[in-house]
Amino acid sequence: MKVFYVFAVLIAALSAVNVYGQTQSQASAVIDVGTGFSDDNSFAPSVLYYEQVSMNRIPWFRFGLGIRAWGYYANRTNLYTKTDSPQDYLEYDKVSANGLSFVVGANLRFWKIDLGINTDLIGASFGSQRRGYYERNITEPGTGSPNNEMWLKTSPVIFNVAPLFLENYNGQSEAYARIYLTRRIGVKIGYVYGHIAYRTKNVADGKVFLDNNQRRVSQNYGMPYAAVSFPLLH
Repeated sequence: MKVFYVFAVLIAALSAVNVYGQTQSQASAVIDVGTGFSDDNSFAPSVLYYEQVSMNRIPWFRFGLGIRAWGYYANRTNLYTKTDSPQDYLEYDKVSANGLSFVVGANLRFWKIDLGINTDLIGASFGSQRRGYYERNITEPGTGSPNNEMWLKTSPVIFNVAPLFLENYNGQSEAYARIYLTRRIGVKIGYVYGHIAYRTKNVADGKVFLDNNQRRVSQNYGMPYAAVSFPLLH
């Protein structure tokens, strides 16, 4: 229910940006449909609805808000704990997550080209439960000792905040160039930088911990990105 209220507020914020942009006659909106791709067979598809406005005095600089539906899918991956003394990790045969995020960004408009960046600010994610193999790096007793050399149940972290700046959260950021070919279609190329984060699941007799009482593991990823853009207001 809390997540519902959060997104209700985000939608209201987007509407406010649209109204403000219309009064300034310097508003635009676009939908991007594309994916990040990598030579290791991982990929990160996304659909982004993005509204941007500018001031009359600086029409080439635009601030934007949006909503991104995203996914990330990869094969064999190691996800690491935040603390590095020691830094534990879980080994996965594959990882995957899907999410919906509120996006903030900025871009420069030159002729028919947008050069910009954006990042997930707050969002929610979900995905299949995955088992990660835990092999401790040390032999001394620790909170993770009972789970050493075991396959542990995990699932994606649900509630996410500023994954570009904070570890152990899911989300994506982009640096891009969007080229408007016509008033109805364009192309977008860039680079997507993301974060995939899982959390160990509870068992009947309590929580499952790694060393240092940690339950979250994560990893960064980066890949080229390409999309088709559909301007709604230009």
